Amino acid sequence: MLTSAKKLSLIALTSTISCSVMAESPTRPTTSMDIIAEQQALPCESMLTEFAAEVLKLNPHRMLEQITPISHDQLFHAFTVTDYRDRASHITFHAVENAAGQCQATAIESYLLQTNCADARHEAFSKWTFQGKLNQETMVLTSDRIAGKQAFLTDQSPAVCLVTTRYQVIKPASQ
Repeated sequence: MLTSAKKLSLIALTSTISCSVMAESPTRPTTSMDIIAEQQALPCESMLTEFAAEVLKLNPHRMLEQITPISHDQLFHAFTVTDYRDRASHITFHAVENAAGQCQATAIESYLLQTNCADARHEAFSKWTFQGKLNQETMVLTSDRIAGKQAFLTDQSPAVCLVTTRYQVIKPASQ
C-alpha cells in the first residue's frame, strides 16, 4: 500500500512523464487526473479527465487528490499547482454526479498578476463582460467566449491583482 508521500511522489513523477508524452501526442494531453483515474474510481471520470486536459493543457503541473476514497456519488476534489511561462497558479477541481444524473465539474484557479486589476482587465480580460462588483476591490467578469467561465479580479495593492477564475461544466452522466 502506498503512503500519502509515496502516492504524491508517484503522481508528481507521472505528471512529469505525462508532460513529456503530451508534446508527442496529437490527441488530448494526458494529465495527472488520468493517473488518479487509473488508481481510483472517480465520479464522472470521462468528463473529469477531459475537463482537466482542457484546463491544464500542456502546462507542467502537480496534482494531489483528496485523502479519503469516495464513491461515485460523492464530491471529488483535487488540488493542483500549475506552472505557466510567467507565473504559477493553484487550481482546484471538483466533480460530482448530481441527483438529476448530470456530471458537474468545476475548476477554480487563482494567481497573482504584477499589475493593478484595471490594467489586468484591459490587457487580459478585455473581451469579458463586466457583471458587477462583489465589494470595492473585486470585479466580476463573465467570458463571452467560454460558457460557464467567470473571473474575479481583486486589487491587493496598487500593483498586484489577485485573479480567480471559476469554470463550471454540466453534462449528462452518460457523456
